[in-house]
Amino acid sequence: MSSVKRFRLLSLAGSAILLATTPALAQVPAQTAPPPPTAPDGAVQDASVASEEGDIVVTGLRESLRRATDIKRNADNIVDSIVADDIGKLPDQNIAEAIQRIPGVTISRDNGEGQFITVRGLGPAFSSALYNGRILATENQGREFSFDILPAELINRVDVSKTPTASQIEGGIAATVDMYTARPFDFKEGKIALSAQANYDKLRGQFSPQFSGLLSKTFGDGDFGILGAFSYIDRKIEGKRIFTDGWEANQSLDLNRDGTPEFRGVSIPTYVEWGTNRTSRKRMSGLLTAQWRASDALLFTLDGLYSKLDVNDDNKVFFVYGGPGDVTAATVDQNNTVTSYTGIASGPMFTNQIRPRLATTYQAGANLAWTPSDRLTGTVDFSWSKATDDTGGNQAWFESNLATPSYSPAGVKFAIGPTGMPVYTGLGNILDTSNARAGFLTYEGVSVEDEIYQGNTNLKWNVDSGILRRISGGFNFSDRKKSRFSFKTPDALQCLYCGAGVSIPSSVFTGTADATNFLGTGMFESAYPTYAAADLAKYLLSDAAINQLANPAAARAALAANGGGFGVIPVPGNSGSAQERTIGGYVEASFGGDFGSRPWSGNIGLRYTRTEVTSRGFGQEILGFTTPAGGGDPIVNLSNPQPISEQGSYSQLLPSANFKLDVFEDVVFQAAVAKTLTRATLSDLLLIRNINPRPRERAITDGNPGLEPMIGWNYDAALTWYLDRSSFLSVALFAKDLSNISESVTTTIQVQGLDFRRTRPENVGSRSYKGIEFSGQYTFTGLPEPLDGLGVQANISLVDPDATTYNAVAFYEKGPLQARIAYNWRNAYQQTEQGNRGQPVNVDAYGIWDASINYAVNDKLTLFAQGLNLFNEKTFLYSVYKERVISFETYGPRYALGVRLNF
Repeated sequence: MSSVKRFRLLSLAGSAILLATTPALAQVPAQTAPPPPTAPDGAVQDASVASEEGDIVVTGLRESLRRATDIKRNADNIVDSIVADDIGKLPDQNIAEAIQRIPGVTISRDNGEGQFITVRGLGPAFSSALYNGRILATENQGREFSFDILPAELINRVDVSKTPTASQIEGGIAATVDMYTARPFDFKEGKIALSAQANYDKLRGQFSPQFSGLLSKTFGDGDFGILGAFSYIDRKIEGKRIFTDGWEANQSLDLNRDGTPEFRGVSIPTYVEWGTNRTSRKRMSGLLTAQWRASDALLFTLDGLYSKLDVNDDNKVFFVYGGPGDVTAATVDQNNTVTSYTGIASGPMFTNQIRPRLATTYQAGANLAWTPSDRLTGTVDFSWSKATDDTGGNQAWFESNLATPSYSPAGVKFAIGPTGMPVYTGLGNILDTSNARAGFLTYEGVSVEDEIYQGNTNLKWNVDSGILRRISGGFNFSDRKKSRFSFKTPDALQCLYCGAGVSIPSSVFTGTADATNFLGTGMFESAYPTYAAADLAKYLLSDAAINQLANPAAARAALAANGGGFGVIPVPGNSGSAQERTIGGYVEASFGGDFGSRPWSGNIGLRYTRTEVTSRGFGQEILGFTTPAGGGDPIVNLSNPQPISEQGSYSQLLPSANFKLDVFEDVVFQAAVAKTLTRATLSDLLLIRNINPRPRERAITDGNPGLEPMIGWNYDAALTWYLDRSSFLSVALFAKDLSNISESVTTTIQVQGLDFRRTRPENVGSRSYKGIEFSGQYTFTGLPEPLDGLGVQANISLVDPDATTYNAVAFYEKGPLQARIAYNWRNAYQQTEQGNRGQPVNVDAYGIWDASINYAVNDKLTLFAQGLNLFNEKTFLYSVYKERVISFETYGPRYALGVRLNF
């Protein structure tokens, strides 16, 4: 669509006078607390439903649905919400799992727990995440927000704005997700809420504790209040995974070694692992908020957040490694996929893979709300946020080759088994560790730091002159710096023991991994032996191990030069930072009136934003490659690191317009058009380079500080029939025209006479999305008792290109009993065009059942039980065709029993 047509649409929308000013939370700027759904003038009140006397009224699930429906109905932009039916009582483990119930929202999981969201087919980077209206730093390397950082107990309400207004901070082409917490003035008489539960993860077979609480109190005449809340969980889980690290495509198989391949252009796995991951996920979170009403016109709010998430993966892995040159017999299907072969290069191996995630998040903010009159309001807000992940140097990979006497490479057979998963036979006695030999090892990891300073000001004037209702404007700034620090054991030590025949005594194998009939494949007749990386490292540094090397003195010297062990050193070329300084502002006019006998409202606005980007890193030239004396991966020889930096800047004008009309009684039409942007993910802006010199995998991955923001023109329309305060039926149409799409582009380059695949993010062109959403909820209050406690929620989202999701919830609430069962489903989709081994990665369709039941013993005590992933749905990733397995993984069902107290 041309720019002329776009601006004509804006003008037409403006002539109809678009979107009224913000009675709903979705339009409250970053510096204000959320007004209630029914606030007609934007006055700052609590997020719960208030009675005429100002007391909090909470009546359970139906009331939460009513409040969420009020938000949807009163908002002039298109917004969907989740509201807790009591303090700290969102019905899921974390925020991602809660908002997956919203139309068009799906999630991806880490260790079986929701972490990132996708909205209307657009990935995590296309949605902005706000905490009480402010951008919250995130510990991952990109811009995508990790929602599992925040426990659901600390959040009372989540709004997903699918159409923007000029007053909203830019950044989310797909959606803006705003998470709100309670404030002291929400509770006139104070509040105490406590919760305790025992979680049980079926695969781990172990209970783990979870606690949360909230205390709120006002003082004096209610002009000062303080609120504190906390959440703690120490979850013990276990996962099982089959993983191939991708398939090597376009290979030739010369089975009889006569120089003429029997098969050409085939795809074959070269690395298959079966892993059992015993993990702990410990999260400690807390918030503190103070409010002071200095006068009728001034309200001060100070608040702080702390959340620490420690994920400690301890993956015990059995793996097999081969390649096209090792195959002596094979079968290939119609997709040119090798479905079976005989022959393998490397004997069966064990590894201990330690993959922690050590994340900490902070935010502190101060807000001044000024209301000198009914017509004029203003706010000033400043905040600081920081997130870190201290993973650098804490990851580990320690490998051993069983080299069992009963094993013969010529007899090893690979096949896609009856379950569609890879299966190996002919591996010898894998329980025999008497001949185990040391192999590759490394400590490694990337630490991340994300720090944000931001400020927002806002001024609103209620005009109420004719159709002009309000004029508002504001200014914002932010300074964000994302830093990445890479660490690794020196290359010379990683293969110190490779091919040296250094034996590992059976005493190092101190554990076992439950692997019988691994995920139904028939692999393994029993548990396999395992070891801890720390125990193996201790042995390899002993005289008994070092003296088996060809040159023990040289090995000791190399270890001594590294501090006497396998400790990590910085990797300058794979480290760097990206700093964004942003200034912006907006003006917005809100209108309203009657179209015949039907009310309408709308607004039209313009946001300006300017961003300056500075990327810093270290440049190193590739001087050559060295093959270690004992074999193993080549070592990359680099020049000394030299500091480098690049700068860039861009500005954008972002017009937006929204319109709402009550076309019939209880039937509301909404329309919106807006220009939006999503900045390039921060990890892509880094001046970094990662080099993989392995002969069959040679690849270089670079960042690109010159990336431009992705631009989207969004067009939305929705029609909603409000059947009653808790029930509605809705249909929404949307289209997005995106330009400056950022994607990884792979080319072939030559380095030191060798071909490398170079992958680099680039702005590659344009893409369009369009779709339709159907949603609704209904409470059967008209049925005779006890059926009048029944209710349903359902939605389906259809997006072109292919992205389909649907959710269905059935619930019952009557007297002291509340029960709920939910199902979420997403179709199969392509995750990336260039993933493992440079090949596409696809995600199979996924559907999950959850259920909960609550029983109120009295008005203070509630007992509850929950079940998540009740039928043990597994995640399945593949490359183009399902027989090309990438990953097949499960963390099993989880259950909880608990008690909740309210005073």
